[in-house]
Amino acid sequence: MACSVRLEKTDTIRCIKSCRPNDVNCVLDPVHTISHTVISLPTFREFTRPEEIIFLRAITPTYPANQADIIFDITEGNLRDSFDIIKRYMDGMTVGVVRQVRPIVGPFHAILKLEMNYVMGGVVSHRNIVNVHIFVSEYWF
Repeated sequence: MACSVRLEKTDTIRCIKSCRPNDVNCVLDPVHTISHTVISLPTFREFTRPEEIIFLRAITPTYPANQADIIFDITEGNLRDSFDIIKRYMDGMTVGVVRQVRPIVGPFHAILKLEMNYVMGGVVSHRNIVNVHIFVSEYWF
């Protein structure tokens, strides 16, 4: 995989699959990208409803006939069931919204492994993985 660093509000490292000629195992592996990103959160003093913390925008073809069904999933790191992920449609894009659904008192650290699976005809055509390093401060500010 080739990796690149994109520096914005959060640091992101993204690796994109690049198979060598005749590497059948690489070609057949559905994973297309693996990203690592970091987010810092406060300890929410009054947790009354889910907090939307991450938005995963899925890239889809322009023509609906060729469009895959995109399935978002948290596959690792959600030890206390503190997070969930829901699918939403915003501005013509499919978006996976990760929410904190339970109060977390910091200090706390978790690495959530999120998957975006592109499914066509019941088969995963490709998968993007995002590893989100979540740090919750002990402070509310």
